[in-house]
Amino acid sequence: MKYAFRVALICIPLSASVARAQVPVNLNTWSTQSYPAVPGFGAGVWTVAPDGSSVHQTVNGQPTMFASDFNAQGTEVKGRIRSGGGDDDFIGFALGYHTNDITNANANYLLLDWKAGTQNFDFGAPNDGPGGNALRGLAVSRVNGIPTANEFWQHNNFAGNTNGSLTELQRGLTLGSTGWVANTTYDFTFIFLPNLLQVFVNDVLQINLAGNFNDGSMAFYNFSQADVTYSAFTKREITTTAPEPASFAMMAFGLFAVGYTVTRRKRV
Repeated sequence: MKYAFRVALICIPLSASVARAQVPVNLNTWSTQSYPAVPGFGAGVWTVAPDGSSVHQTVNGQPTMFASDFNAQGTEVKGRIRSGGGDDDFIGFALGYHTNDITNANANYLLLDWKAGTQNFDFGAPNDGPGGNALRGLAVSRVNGIPTANEFWQHNNFAGNTNGSLTELQRGLTLGSTGWVANTTYDFTFIFLPNLLQVFVNDVLQINLAGNFNDGSMAFYNFSQADVTYSAFTKREITTTAPEPASFAMMAFGLFAVGYTVTRRKRV
C-alpha cells in the first residue's frame, strides 16, 4: 500500500502589497529636462508615442532626463529599454530625481547608467575638468549638485567643480564590465525603498545597494546616445520588504518547482 502527499511550495514575500497588480505607466505626463549643453552636444529630444506606452530619445547630446510625475520610492517599476546601433554610449535611469535638479546645487539622486563600450573623451568645456575614460558596463552612482559633462562621463569628481560631484557606488553583478548590445531589448525591474535599491536586468539581480536615499521621481537617462526607446513601463506600490521576481525568489530559496508529489510505500 502506498500514500501520496501533494506538497505545494509557495514563496510569499513579506511585503503587504504582494497582491497588488502592476499598472501601466502613461509617459505622456512625464517631462523633459537636459543639462546645459557643451559645444557640439545639444539637449535631448524625447518623443512620446500617442498612447503613452513608449518614448524615443533621438539626440546624441548632453545628459538628459525624462522624469516621471510620481515619486519612485516605495514602488516596484518594470519596463524595457532598447538602443539602436551607431554609437556605444550611456543609457539608463535616475531615481530620487526632482524637477530642475539639472540646475540644483543641492541635488541628491541615484544614477544608474550603462555604457556599451569603453571610450576616452574630453568634452572640453570651460571648467569641465580633464578628459578620461568612460568604462563599459552597468553602474549606480550618487549625483550631488551639478556635475560637469566629464564627471558624468568618467564617474569621477573634478576638484575644480565646486557646484557638484558624481560618485560611483556599485557596479553590476554580472554586467559591471559588460556593455549593452545594439538592437537588443532588455527588461528592467527596479525596487526602490528609503534604504534599498535593487535592479534586475532580464530577471537577474545586478544592483543590491543599501543606504539612505532621497525620495523623488524616476527618470530615463541618456548621455551621448541617440536612438533609444523606453517602453512598456508598469509600477505598483510596495511596503516594508520588497517582493522579488520569481526567478530570484526561487534561486534564493532553492525552490525550482511549484509543487511535487511525494510517494511513500507502507511496510507490511
